[in-house]
Amino acid sequence: MLSSGISGLDSVLCGGLREGRTILVTGGPGSGKTMLGMQFLAAQNEPGLMLSFEESPKQLVENANTLAIPFAAKAGRSIHFIDGRPSADTVAIGKFDLQGLLAMLSAIVAERGIKHIVVDALDALFAMSEDRTGVRAETFRLLGWLTAAGMTAVITMKANAGRGGFMEDYDFTEFAVDAVIRLNTSLHGKVVQRTLGVLKRRGAPFLPGEHPYTIGMKGIRVMSTPIRTVIAEVDGTARASSGVERLDRMLTGGFLRGTTTLFSGLPGSSKTTFGAAFLAAGCAAGERGLFVGFDEPAEQMVRNVRSVAIDLEPYVEAGLLRLESFTAGAAIADDFYLMIEDLVDEFRPVRVVIDPISALNKAGGSEIADSMVERLVLLFKARGLTAVFTAVSESYPNVIESTPTRVSTVADSWIHLSFAVQGGERNRSLTVVKSRGTGHSAQTREVLIDENGITLADVYASDGAVLFGTARLEREQFERAARLEESRSVARELIAIDEEKFSLEVRAQQVAQQIAHLSQRRGELQENARVVTAAAEAGAADIQQSRRADPEQDVVPGEIP
Repeated sequence: MLSSGISGLDSVLCGGLREGRTILVTGGPGSGKTMLGMQFLAAQNEPGLMLSFEESPKQLVENANTLAIPFAAKAGRSIHFIDGRPSADTVAIGKFDLQGLLAMLSAIVAERGIKHIVVDALDALFAMSEDRTGVRAETFRLLGWLTAAGMTAVITMKANAGRGGFMEDYDFTEFAVDAVIRLNTSLHGKVVQRTLGVLKRRGAPFLPGEHPYTIGMKGIRVMSTPIRTVIAEVDGTARASSGVERLDRMLTGGFLRGTTTLFSGLPGSSKTTFGAAFLAAGCAAGERGLFVGFDEPAEQMVRNVRSVAIDLEPYVEAGLLRLESFTAGAAIADDFYLMIEDLVDEFRPVRVVIDPISALNKAGGSEIADSMVERLVLLFKARGLTAVFTAVSESYPNVIESTPTRVSTVADSWIHLSFAVQGGERNRSLTVVKSRGTGHSAQTREVLIDENGITLADVYASDGAVLFGTARLEREQFERAARLEESRSVARELIAIDEEKFSLEVRAQQVAQQIAHLSQRRGELQENARVVTAAAEAGAADIQQSRRADPEQDVVPGEIP
């Protein structure tokens, strides 16, 4: 296999171009046909030949000089040229014949050791003749020569935009070559989308469907979606702090490493602020962070979040944080994907924030934006990054949570920020809609943001409803007043009890004194009775003795013997 020299195309071709085969590339104006051929030749380590029927070698080299590809540097060394452009006064006479051209090619191939060739704008050569039968025969003759010479050849031709295929007179070419690659361009709103599709490939597999590609300083770059998802090895239990302590608690420790979290909400619900807190927490721990903003200068974001105790400037100055901002409607979403991929590979962050990802709807529509979001998620997972997307929610009747892109379905966690309007006041609230692979709180929490930063208020429910803001404060004041009145009532009752207890204690003391007095009086009476009884007994004994009574006879006092 030979590298095509184009990022992503080798993946579509399941490894690259097959040696000794002929590939036909077709597309409309500006689709990058010639550039594809130049990148192919520049990527080879063996001599190559550029045969052009539309542009001069000088023009090709000058065009390549504006790109970050080595075509111009190899021109005249390992890359050779044949200027096949007809002169302005050329007149086609007689039968169409490529014998002279093939003789020239054979001589150069033998002399230079050419292994690879690009035949650019073959249709321009066909246009020189009205001998369609001859053109067809000579085309097969050219293809036969390329095969016999063992050339790996790329042939470019214009597409017939009206038919959606090849130029009608030359559409037989697609049947004769080994592989066909079609470059398509279409207008989506104010931006152009380019897609690449492999129509056929003899003897080798390829990824079907259309694959977005871009043309920029690095030439053509194709975005292919891999059949198998590649995920970097990360600790499945490791956590990355969200930068908000109470949110970490709701997520049982924070975001799982290597996952993507979506913050959605209406404008003003503090999505960007949460993203900034996430980056600040990472930078504070020594982790690199990347912020990519759309439609708002990143410097303005830094200034805004500073007012809520999130200062990102020191991290930018220390090289831990990189800020980039783009205008969403200025390019197709595919271009932005490649820009982000380059930033990730160049800066190698640990944390990434895209704010807001929903702005990409302006970069070609929701279908293209959805495709880019899916590719970004795969990119971040392949790099092992922990990412945060923000998205502006759309408001529909009876629909609480909705995003204009499919990011809510591909994100691992979804945190929805909304407003609770109570008592003429709008207050921010937060709900964890989902969090794959980890437990999370199902409660709606009030978001409090001031000069001290972000926090989440404790859940406060009254009569089955969660209250926020002033309504909550009023209810809390009412309940505090009720508790205070209850406390005062209890205090009054305690005082009454204490007074009654004191009264009873006084009475008890008095009763005790009375009982003691009575006990004393009783004792005195008992003592008096004993003394009287003793005296009476003594008197009776004296009388008995004086009468010489029988001592054994019991004498009852007072009884007359």
